[in-house]
Amino acid sequence: MASSDGKQSSVVPSASSGAPGSETSRTKSIATRLSEGEFAEVERAATNAGQKVSEWLRYAALAQSRSTPTDPILLAEIVGIRALMLNLFAKASEGPLSQEDLRKISEYADAVKQRKAEEVLARTRGKGPGTPE
Repeated sequence: MASSDGKQSSVVPSASSGAPGSETSRTKSIATRLSEGEFAEVERAATNAGQKVSEWLRYAALAQSRSTPTDPILLAEIVGIRALMLNLFAKASEGPLSQEDLRKISEYADAVKQRKAEEVLARTRGKGPGTPE
């Protein structure tokens, strides 16, 4: 593409731009259809990032494909710790904790952590790409 000064300009960023994937020539394209509202949302995000829509979409697609999925076991343990802490503080505010209190609170946290982690993952997946609105 020629610019006003007669020099060739490229639609694709040069390899020296440091952009992800710019080390190779881009020869493939992907097209998709968006509603007016979806397009406005994407356009706004690209503008806020200081990028063209095509650049923003490329980076978003690559970031999604390279992202690490949430570890459900780790999430379950974190949710269990959260349940444990919340219940410990609630019970401790009533007075001293007995061994029986600690056992019950620990058993409860172990019993609910998996289900609550699955609920968190379901909510997270519901907000992610590929989920129709």
